[in-house]
Amino acid sequence: MSNRNPITVVSLISRMRGRSALALLALLLASKAATAQSTMPSCAGKNTSNWSACVGTLTSGKTILYTGEFVNGKKQGYGEETIPQTNGNDRYVGQFHEGRRHGKGVYYFSNGGKYEGELVRDQFNGDGSFESPYGDRYVGQFRNGQFGGEGVYTFANGNVVQEGVFENGVFVRAAKIQQRSTLPETTTSPFNEASRLNPGALKALPGRDAVAIIIGIQSYKYLPPARFANADARLFSEYAQRVLGVTPDKMRLLTDGDAGEIDIARAFRSWLMRNVNKGKTDVYIFYSGHGLPSDDGKSLYLLPYNADRDFIDKTAINQAELISLTEATGAKTVTMFIDSCYSGQTRNGDALLANARPVALKSKNTGYPATFTVLTASAPDQISWSSDELRHGIFSYYLMKGMEGDADGNQDGKLTTGELHAYLLDKVNRQAAIQNRKQQPQLVGDPDQILISR
Repeated sequence: MSNRNPITVVSLISRMRGRSALALLALLLASKAATAQSTMPSCAGKNTSNWSACVGTLTSGKTILYTGEFVNGKKQGYGEETIPQTNGNDRYVGQFHEGRRHGKGVYYFSNGGKYEGELVRDQFNGDGSFESPYGDRYVGQFRNGQFGGEGVYTFANGNVVQEGVFENGVFVRAAKIQQRSTLPETTTSPFNEASRLNPGALKALPGRDAVAIIIGIQSYKYLPPARFANADARLFSEYAQRVLGVTPDKMRLLTDGDAGEIDIARAFRSWLMRNVNKGKTDVYIFYSGHGLPSDDGKSLYLLPYNADRDFIDKTAINQAELISLTEATGAKTVTMFIDSCYSGQTRNGDALLANARPVALKSKNTGYPATFTVLTASAPDQISWSSDELRHGIFSYYLMKGMEGDADGNQDGKLTTGELHAYLLDKVNRQAAIQNRKQQPQLVGDPDQILISR
């Protein structure tokens, strides 16, 4: 069991953000979702004090601060709110009353934490759940923005460390607690359920001669987190089984502490070689996490769990080496999905290294072998963004959504990498634009390669 102490909502936020919990309560995303879920007409006129029983949008420059319902000139009903913070935007989607967040909703911290549950006058009050950026989770009752009442605190590894009664964020006594729902049933999601990823609804294809190495690193040992990278990898492993025909025994899933430099090297140098039949096996490689260019901008590196910014040259993994090892297996085809950028920045847009340079390489001279097809999350000088609402990297989310069949443009039951790339260009760029950003996935290889056939 980890020797970390459980973290209260207030202590976690104040430690990571340097401000009080009350100052952080607020917000969410773009305008279209709220309008689509309301039956009220659009608000008329520029005098917001006259807005009532209507849906309106408040902006500051190009930033949408709030989109939702108004009553008597105040935010009331369902709405989505965004408040800029120093290190990114915190977000809230849910119910409002007399201008304040009041009712049931979902609150997203810019550092990756999330609260789902009941609020009273801008504070967490009632039943709810809180998940830290590290994966620790509290489910139970809240009072005045802190753990208060009955609850269960669980570490990310699944170990229950405190179950009982909490007061003012502090565990006071043990007791057997009946588990509560993590999300109140009446809370409205910003996305229609049809847009949710659902690999379980797909008809599973029979297993075939295919293997996959799937890597997702969210919580680095020495580096800032790559938000939702674990979720990307774990869910992709389900799609690999259902739509790519990779059986569980032919799959290597590496996340966080199990994705160190040695773990990744062992997977490519030993495991992959043993499981590939020359000229017959299709290989799939998925990576979600940080990437970095070399000092001269001419080489690409993937960063394992134990990568150290002071010893990048010793702890990073050269992508060219992984390509060489994979090519040496003699696989029939190799398809790589890389949800990482090489701009030297994190998924939040923060600098990974102070002097990191964007990659100077272009698609035509990356040196991929003829049997390789590679889909990457962004252009060399762009950031690979994540999304609080999607709870995934934007590229990973739409990659998997496209594999469900949404990207099959001519609906012939055969998804080509060209069709998938066209779908990703449209969807990823649109989603990034909602956040006033730009992200254009790249394709290297054969656009006519059939990725999925049903």
